[in-house]
Amino acid sequence: MAHEELGEEDPLQAVVLCDVFTQRFAPLTLDMPRCLMPVCNVPLIEWTIETLARAGVHEVFFLATWHVAQIRAYLEEKHPALCKPPSARGGSANTTSLQKLTLIAVPEARSIGDMMRELDAHQVIKSDFVLMHGDAVGNLDLAAVVAAHKQRRRVDRNAIMTVCTMPIAEHSRARPFGDQSVFTVAPSTSQLLYYNSVPAIPRKPFIKLPLELFDDENAQSLSGKGAEIDVRNDLVHCGVDVCAIDVPPLFTENFDYQLFLREFVQGILTSDLLEAKIFLHVAPPANASSTSSGTPWDATAKGLLGSPAYGEGYMLRASGPGAYEVVSNDVLTGWTYPYTPRLRLPNSANYTHLSSLRFLGEGATYALSARIGFRSLIGPASRLEDEVDAHHSVVGARVRIGARSRVHHAFLWNDVTVGEDCELSGCIVGHNVTILDRVRLDRGTIVASNCVIGPDVHLERGAHVSLHPFRESEDDEEEDEERSGDASALGANGKGYLWEPLHTKVHDTDSDEDDTDEVENAANAQLFGMDADLADVDLSDAPSDLSSIDADSDPEALLGDETDDELDSDSELDSPDSPSGFGSVSLTLPDGTESQTYGEKVETENRLSEFRVEANASLERAFEENHAPDNAAIELKTLRMASNVPPSEVRRVVIAFVLARCDVERPKETADLLDKWGALFREVSHDDQIDAIAVMQSYCAMHLSHTRLFLPLLKKVYNDEMVSDDAILAWWRHPSSRKVVYELDEKREATVKPVVLELRKRAEPVVRHILESQESSEEDDEEDDDE
Repeated sequence: MAHEELGEEDPLQAVVLCDVFTQRFAPLTLDMPRCLMPVCNVPLIEWTIETLARAGVHEVFFLATWHVAQIRAYLEEKHPALCKPPSARGGSANTTSLQKLTLIAVPEARSIGDMMRELDAHQVIKSDFVLMHGDAVGNLDLAAVVAAHKQRRRVDRNAIMTVCTMPIAEHSRARPFGDQSVFTVAPSTSQLLYYNSVPAIPRKPFIKLPLELFDDENAQSLSGKGAEIDVRNDLVHCGVDVCAIDVPPLFTENFDYQLFLREFVQGILTSDLLEAKIFLHVAPPANASSTSSGTPWDATAKGLLGSPAYGEGYMLRASGPGAYEVVSNDVLTGWTYPYTPRLRLPNSANYTHLSSLRFLGEGATYALSARIGFRSLIGPASRLEDEVDAHHSVVGARVRIGARSRVHHAFLWNDVTVGEDCELSGCIVGHNVTILDRVRLDRGTIVASNCVIGPDVHLERGAHVSLHPFRESEDDEEEDEERSGDASALGANGKGYLWEPLHTKVHDTDSDEDDTDEVENAANAQLFGMDADLADVDLSDAPSDLSSIDADSDPEALLGDETDDELDSDSELDSPDSPSGFGSVSLTLPDGTESQTYGEKVETENRLSEFRVEANASLERAFEENHAPDNAAIELKTLRMASNVPPSEVRRVVIAFVLARCDVERPKETADLLDKWGALFREVSHDDQIDAIAVMQSYCAMHLSHTRLFLPLLKKVYNDEMVSDDAILAWWRHPSSRKVVYELDEKREATVKPVVLELRKRAEPVVRHILESQESSEEDDEEDDDE
C-alpha cells in the first residue's frame, strides 16, 4: 500500500456525496439539492453534520454536482464559522470536534465513481476517512466503527474499507425491494467475500457465487472454519462506510467503477490483481422501536460477526420516496434517539409532545374541532383549521391547512397552503406550494416547489407536478412537452406541468434499454416510490428464498448454543427492557390472509408491525407518565381502529408489555404493577379470556425467567377477577393450553412446547380449587333448595 503510516493522530476527515445520480425524487430535485430536502422538517445536510460531529470528525468535504450555489449559501448562512478559516472566525465557540466544512464542486461528475476520481485529484484526503451519502439519517455509533476499522488496519494493511449495514425485517418497507443486496461473509472475521445486487425487475430466480468461495483451502484462509460462509440478504447498506486513504486512487485506476456497491465493491472483491479486503459491519439495533426493525443482529456473535458488539444504532438512507417515508416514520417513532422531536432534532426548532407520537412546533395552532392523529409532526407557526384530520404526516413550518381537509401519510414542506375540502394521501408537497379548494392528491404524488394546483382537481396515483416541462435529469437541456401533459390538468388556476406518471412508462418500447441501469429502469424504479404496489409487480423470489439466515422467523437460531442459564440472565431477547416484549417472536397474521397475494401479505405485515411499534410506544408513555389504565385503553382502542388490526393483536401487545415488566425476584413491585394495570389487562381480555390466558402461558414458556411467575400470575388474575373461573376451566380444556399460541418455527416450537405443557401442569392446583369451589357451591344450592 502507498500509505506507509496510518496516521492515528491525523484529524478524522469525512467525504459527503451530495448527489447520487438517480431521478427518484424528480421533479423536486430539479430546483433544489437532495441534501437540502427536509426529513421531519430538518434538512438532510443537518442530519449529516450532526452524525459526523458526533463521530469525532474534524473536517468534512461535500462533493456536489448540481445546485452548488444553493448548498454553499446554506452552509454559509447556517454554519458560517465552520466555512471560514480558523483565523477569520473571531471568538465564535465550537463545542464539537468539527472544525471545517468545505464544499467541492464537481460539475462534470455523472456518477459516484466520477466524484471519487475528482476527490482523488484534489488530494485533500490525508488519512482514513468516513464516506457518507448525503441522504443517510440515523444515530449509528460511527466513532466505534471508525475505531474498529483503524484497529483492523493495524493488523491487516490490506483492509481498505468497512461497509456499514443494518438488519431489516423480511417484509419491512425499509427493505428496498427494487434493489436488495446479498452479502456473502466469512463469519469468524466479518470479511466480505462477495456482493450481489438483486433488483426485482428483471427477475432473478437465483444468485451466483464463485466456486472458489467453497474451496476448502481458500475458505480455510478466509474464515479458519473450512468452507463455512454466511449468505445474508437481511441487511441494508446504511449509506456510510469507513475507507482507507487507498480508496480514491482505486477509482482513478479503474474508470469502469461508476457505482459504489455494484461496481467498486464487487470489483475489489473479484479482482485477481488486488489484495485489498473489505469488511462488513452489522449494526446492532439500539434500544428503541422502529417500523424498520425486525431481525435482531446475530446474537451468537454479539453484534459484528466474529467480534464483540459495538457500533450500535440506526442508519438508513432516504434514497427514494418510499424510503423517505420509512425514515421519517422511524424518526417520529424514536429510532434515531436522541435525535427525536420529543428531545431535539439536529439544528431544529423545539416541539411539544402531545401524546401518541404527536408533536407540535412553536407557535403552531389548531382548531378545537381539528384532529391530529398518531405519528404526526406539525411545524412551527402552522395552522390547522376546523375539522382538519391529519395523521401519520409531517407538516412543515408556516403551513396552513383549510377546513375539512384530510392529510394522511403525507409530507408537506414549508410554506404550503392547502385549501378547504382537500384530501392529500401518501404524497410529498414541496416548499411554497398552493393547493386550492377541493383538490385530491392520491398516493405517490410528488409536487415540486412553487406549483399551484386547483381548484377541483384530482391527481391520480403517482402523479408528478413541476414548474418545468418533463426532463430526464437535472442537466437535461431538452424539455419534453409531450410527456408533461396538459397544464390545464392542474385546474383553472393551476401553475406548472403534470408529468406522465412513472408506472405508465414501464412498457415504453421506444426507450433505449441498453444504456439503462437495471436498478433504475422504469419497471424496477417504480418500487422506490411511496405508491409502490408489490401486488402488481412480478417480484423475484421472496426475500427469504435468497437468504441463508431467516432470523426473524427462527428465534432459536439467534440464541445459538447459549445455555438456559445464559438465556435467563444475558439474552436481550428475554429482557424486560425489550421494547416490544415479544423478544424475537414472529408476527402472527390474522385469519383470512392465506388467500392474499404476496403484495397484500407484505402490506398486512407492515400494518401489524407498525401497530406493534405505536402500541408499545403508547404503553411506554402510559407507564412513564403514570396514565390511568382507562385512558391507556382508550388510546389503544383508537390506535387499533386506525390501524385496522384485530383485538387479538392489542391483547398480545398489552400482555407481553405488562409481563415483560414483572420480576419474580421482586414480588411486591410485581404485585403493585399488576394492581395498577390489572384494569388494562381486564379490558383487553374481556372478549376472549381463554386466549388471554393462553398468551400469558406461552409468553412465560418462551421467557425462561418468567416460568416461575406463571402460577402466581394465574392466581392473581383469578383472585382479582381479571378472568373468570369459567374462563380458566375453559382454557384448561381448550387445545390452546397444550400448544404455543405464537407462530414459531418447528425447532423453536419443539423447545417451547414442553415448557407450555409443564406450565399447564403447574396450573392444576388452581383448576382443582375452582372445581372444588363450584362443587361446594352446587351442594350449598341443593341444601338451600331442600330447605
